Amino acid sequence: MPRELPITIPSAAEGRFAPYGPPPWYFEGHSATVVLRVDRAALKGLVPAPLELHGDPVVRLSVHDMVCDYGLGERFMLEEPDQAQFLEAVVGLIVEYDGTIGHWAPYLWCTTDAELAVGRELFGWQQRLGNMSMTRPPLRRSWKPGDSVRALVSRGQRSVFDFSITLDKNEDMPAVVDGVAVAPDAAKANNHYTQTVLSDPVERTVTTRLVCSSMDDVRVSNVWSGSATIDTNAPELAFLRDAEVLGGRWHELSWIKPWPDRLIGETEHAVG
Repeated sequence: MPRELPITIPSAAEGRFAPYGPPPWYFEGHSATVVLRVDRAALKGLVPAPLELHGDPVVRLSVHDMVCDYGLGERFMLEEPDQAQFLEAVVGLIVEYDGTIGHWAPYLWCTTDAELAVGRELFGWQQRLGNMSMTRPPLRRSWKPGDSVRALVSRGQRSVFDFSITLDKNEDMPAVVDGVAVAPDAAKANNHYTQTVLSDPVERTVTTRLVCSSMDDVRVSNVWSGSATIDTNAPELAFLRDAEVLGGRWHELSWIKPWPDRLIGETEHAVG
C-alpha cells in the first residue's frame, strides 16, 4: 500500500496505524431504511439551534453495510478488508437552516475504529461503537417480492433497535405516504449538518462548531421497497415506540465524501 500523509493521531500510516487519510473518501455498499412518522413534540431537544425541523415529523432509521477507502485509495479497500468494511446505524431527521434543507443525525452507531474516528474527529457525527448485522442480497438470484431484509443493532450486550422490511416491489417508496412527505428532493437536500465539540486542555475551553457538508457523485441503484416493522430498546429511542411505520426501502449506493465546506456557527465556553 502506498504511503499516505495521515491527518490524524496516530500520525503514522505504517502498519495500518493511522485510521484514515485526507478526503475525499469513497464509499459503496448496501443501505436499508425504515421511515417513521412521530409526534413532533417528541423530537424537541434533538436538533441543535439554529437548525430547525423541516416538513413533516419523519424519522429515518437506516443501516448501511459499506466499504470505504478513508482517503487511502482503492488498494486499501482491496488489501485491508478488516479496516475498510464497516456497518453503520443512523437515526436521521430532515432539518433546514436559512432555507437549506439537509440531514441531521442525533444518534449513530458504527463497527470500526476508522469510521468512528473519522466521523467524530473531522465531521462531528455523533457516533458510538456498536454491533450490527444486516441481510445481504442473494448471490444466485435477484431480490424477489416477499424477500425480507432484517437489520439488528446492539451496543455492548444490549439491543438498540432492529427492523424488518418485506420487499414488495423493485422501485422506491412513494414520495408521499398517508399524506406524509417521506423524503425531500434528493438534489435539494444533499446537505449534512454535523457538530464537533473540541476541548482545549490548556485554556480549559470547549468550542462547539456546527458545519455543513455534501456527498458528491451519489449513485443509487437497484431500489426496492415495501412494508416494515421495527422494535426499539435503547432508552434514547423511547420516543420512537409509538411511531407509525410508513414503509421501508433497500438500495445499492456509492458516493464520494469531500471536506466539510460550510461553517454554520461556532461557540466557545469555559469549563472547570
